[in-house]
Amino acid sequence: MAGCRLKVDGAGGSIAGPVADFVGALAERAGLGRRPAYWLRLAADEITTNIVQHGYRGRCGVVDLEGGIEAGALWLCIEDDAPAFDPRRYDPAPRLAVPLPVREQGGYGLMLAIGKVDEFRYQYVGGRNRNTLIMRLTGSGEAHGGVDAERAGGV
Repeated sequence: MAGCRLKVDGAGGSIAGPVADFVGALAERAGLGRRPAYWLRLAADEITTNIVQHGYRGRCGVVDLEGGIEAGALWLCIEDDAPAFDPRRYDPAPRLAVPLPVREQGGYGLMLAIGKVDEFRYQYVGGRNRNTLIMRLTGSGEAHGGVDAERAGGV
């Protein structure tokens, strides 16, 4: 299948709606079940939100998404021009060490997002961050849904 693309401007309003629509359509085209489609949308939302909030820091910036289905997998590539940031190197351990009553909210989304896709890749190429999310398809078109898919419950 040929890839499909979306370019969104990270400045101003939220990009969550267009990203969710794009990823949802891609997941539907791949025949993903409800659970893996949810995890893929969640991962894409977390990555793109972090790009806008932390990478661009409210300044004008574009986020490019491209996705496709090939070789028994759905892939989604998210690229941006923000400063280099490899989400795999983000360590939530210091936040988790703080007692719950005084712990700041947030800061765990990347860990969740990366853990719920079958494969996550990061590259810094030509001055751009490239985050690639992969959901492998089984014979039925259903994705594996990440390492903890069964704990997703009704999602």
